[in-house]
Amino acid sequence: MLKVLIKPDYWKYIFKDGKTGWHYLAKYGLSFALIGPILSFFSLTSQSNYSMQKALLYSTTTYFMDILMIIIFSYTISKILKKDLNQILKFYTVVNIPIWISDVVDIYQPLRILSNVGLIYSFYVLWTGSGFVTIKKYYFFIAIFHILLYIINAFLSELIATNPILKALLM
Repeated sequence: MLKVLIKPDYWKYIFKDGKTGWHYLAKYGLSFALIGPILSFFSLTSQSNYSMQKALLYSTTTYFMDILMIIIFSYTISKILKKDLNQILKFYTVVNIPIWISDVVDIYQPLRILSNVGLIYSFYVLWTGSGFVTIKKYYFFIAIFHILLYIINAFLSELIATNPILKALLM
């Protein structure tokens, strides 16, 4: 599965394996997306003096927002481009793996900016996989949508995690 990050031709095996996009989201998305939240929880509580409740709220929010954005992207692209939702869901789950892997730097908050390396690499994975789901001619549009969802995800996660009402409930 991770071979696709290095060998773009591996996409053909992913799309011929008979597994659904929901399977990929459950197996790979739900597990890889845990990297950032778990390490953020650790670093926020040990290095940034966050309370356990506040760090848990932040970590949980970022995790569920990551999964939600995969579903939103896949559903939207499948409807707009009239493509199979399962293929797009499988494709976009794999596209996000470099982002999730790069979240290992969340273990040390001052290095979080380096997690953007995964975002940058995800555009390469987006490019190589877009040919296999026959959406390469829409790459520019899809890449803009990808970055837009990434920004919205970060913004909403911060907004939810810093909500004063939620903070008051947890304190």
